[in-house]
Amino acid sequence: MQIRHFTPEDYDEAYALWEKTPGMNLGSLNNTYAGIKSVVDHNPTLCFAAIDNDGAIIGTILGGTDGRKGYLYHTAIADGHRGQHIGTTLIHKVLAEFKQQEIEKIGLFTTNDNVDGRAFWEHLGFKQRTDITYLDIDLDQS
Repeated sequence: MQIRHFTPEDYDEAYALWEKTPGMNLGSLNNTYAGIKSVVDHNPTLCFAAIDNDGAIIGTILGGTDGRKGYLYHTAIADGHRGQHIGTTLIHKVLAEFKQQEIEKIGLFTTNDNVDGRAFWEHLGFKQRTDITYLDIDLDQS
């Protein structure tokens, strides 16, 4: 397995992985090629892909930052490759890059029904915040 930077050219293969990953909630945001390309273009050193020996994408993580706080998106590991520490490796890679950029706090979103995903994140030390409620608005529908 190899870890490398995620590029916009990875989109089709990555999207197929995301569609198969529970809790991805792909309809909640612009996850088109243009939307993902924008994330990668703004954060080229924070987006990674795990590649198997045949050159196939078996994992992804997209990191983003507003300059103060880092965010994790689209963390996915292909079924059949879970439990091999690929996700943990990807996360450590992006966290190291956040540290390099002097980002001190990292946030992520997971759907309420993604019990396995939440357990994974909590295992890595992420904690659920009980002091905030997340709200959003779709600007194209307001």
